[in-house]
Amino acid sequence: MGLVSTLDRTAGGIARWSTTLGQLALVALGVHLVGDQVDDLLLVSLSAMVEALEGPLARLTAMLDRPHGTPPLLSSLPLNTTAVWGALCVELATTVALSTAFVLSSQRPRLSWTAYRAALCVHALIMPLALAGVLLAGCWSMAMAAEDLLPPSGIAPWAAGLLALAVAARFGLPAWLRAIGALSAAETWRQGGVLSILLLPVGVLAWRHGVPVWGWLP
Repeated sequence: MGLVSTLDRTAGGIARWSTTLGQLALVALGVHLVGDQVDDLLLVSLSAMVEALEGPLARLTAMLDRPHGTPPLLSSLPLNTTAVWGALCVELATTVALSTAFVLSSQRPRLSWTAYRAALCVHALIMPLALAGVLLAGCWSMAMAAEDLLPPSGIAPWAAGLLALAVAARFGLPAWLRAIGALSAAETWRQGGVLSILLLPVGVLAWRHGVPVWGWLP
């Protein structure tokens, strides 16, 4: 009986940690899917900033008798590389922020409206929405990868869709419920406001570009 109990506890521990690893992977997939959009937005923003500052800086360098033919300061910046590294930093920060929302919490959270109302703040509003969008984006990313691996047919999109639903039910929804259950009572409604500045745009991009329903709407 001792050996059976040990094996049972070991199997249970492996199952719990495997579930958590799957949930973390789903978050990473969803955030990575959004990363391309973050890269594009950063590149557009940096280009606009450089264009807006080139004129004033050119006049300033002229006033300072800058040598003729020297390239402007901002035009020599590697904007593409800067945008890529910026998007990577956003990806890593968002992945860590969303993962820590549930990774150490119970896999069977006790949920109640009373506890959620006590935790209600900026973070408790933004984080669940952002996490839901990222998890759905991760499910859709897996579905697209599975469809690419299947032979072209009318069944492939449906099979990929069923896979996305299965992954959402097995990993996505439990991760989201764990994050809700891990919310603690808020001291002020502004709690988590700084982190929400990061999570809100990523969540919006995840819902906009990582959830396929928008393409089905008329």
